[in-house]
Amino acid sequence: MKNTTMNAIVFESEGKLALKDVAIPSIQNPEDVIVEIEVCSICGTDVKIMDVPPGYAAKPDVILGHEIVAKVVETGNKVKYLQKGDRVVVNPNDFCGVCHFCLNNMPNQCETINALGVFTDGGFAEYARIPEKILYKIAPDLSARKAVFAEPLACVINGMEKIRVMPGDSALVMGAGPIGLLVVQLLKASGVSPIIVSEPSKLRQEFAQKSGADYVIDPRVDDPASFCQKVTKGGVDVVIELVGSQIKPAIQAVRKGGNILLFGLNTQVEPEIPQSEIIFKELTLYGTWIANASFSKAVKILEEDILDVESLITHTFPISKVGEGLDLLRKGEAIEILVDPKAV
Repeated sequence: MKNTTMNAIVFESEGKLALKDVAIPSIQNPEDVIVEIEVCSICGTDVKIMDVPPGYAAKPDVILGHEIVAKVVETGNKVKYLQKGDRVVVNPNDFCGVCHFCLNNMPNQCETINALGVFTDGGFAEYARIPEKILYKIAPDLSARKAVFAEPLACVINGMEKIRVMPGDSALVMGAGPIGLLVVQLLKASGVSPIIVSEPSKLRQEFAQKSGADYVIDPRVDDPASFCQKVTKGGVDVVIELVGSQIKPAIQAVRKGGNILLFGLNTQVEPEIPQSEIIFKELTLYGTWIANASFSKAVKILEEDILDVESLITHTFPISKVGEGLDLLRKGEAIEILVDPKAV
């Protein structure tokens, strides 16, 4: 690296971003790896961080961005498995490895979890410093445009492994943002039918159809529970809720003995929960939080080209236009937006 500084998008304070010239990170711990960012996509979490008031709290003066594809340029003297030139994706949630939850194979519930791009510097920059244990090597020929989906796909896999859908099962997907569309594609690849998607946005409805949904409804026009009852026998086998506020209609839409996966996070609402209906219908509800032992599976799916993830990319921006990308996502005018440090 010839330069000593780089461009980065820094979260300054509530609702405020800045493009800054900051120092290129250097090795601080022997397990550190310095990577050169290839692409970093804008996540819904980034939008929530920038909301006023914020829907997700970030540390002031931190570099945002956590869905990262990068190349190794330097390693600490205790790095064991990576070397200069390797390409990697990132689990942005650094875990301690020694707390009660880490020792019980739940690092996503780590008591001192450190979220990259939220509490420590992330990927809306030209370089980043990342511990080796949260880096995953990818094939040299895997397109960065595919690899960038590793983090959201790993989160999806963590949730989907809880409900264990089978070929021939029916499903309702509530919300068709990037995560919801990955869910639809994974359900389709698993032989699930019919796949019903509930989504008010016209743009997202179109992408849901392209991703393999059998039915796409606008919940403002068609009641999801009534629609599911109409096209299935007694309701769908599984509901995946990605909105964060739709637990009641999810309970109404699922069949007796069915499963509900709660993925959506909205801390600003407290939805009504019809507990008696959960009991009468003998339902099983699962919560799912980020990724857990699912990154290697996500990388394999992407390397084997099982899903059509590139079709979800609507924009690619330089670092200087991250704010514009956030606005597009907030207005529902984009699906997946990539930030390329080399773009101008």
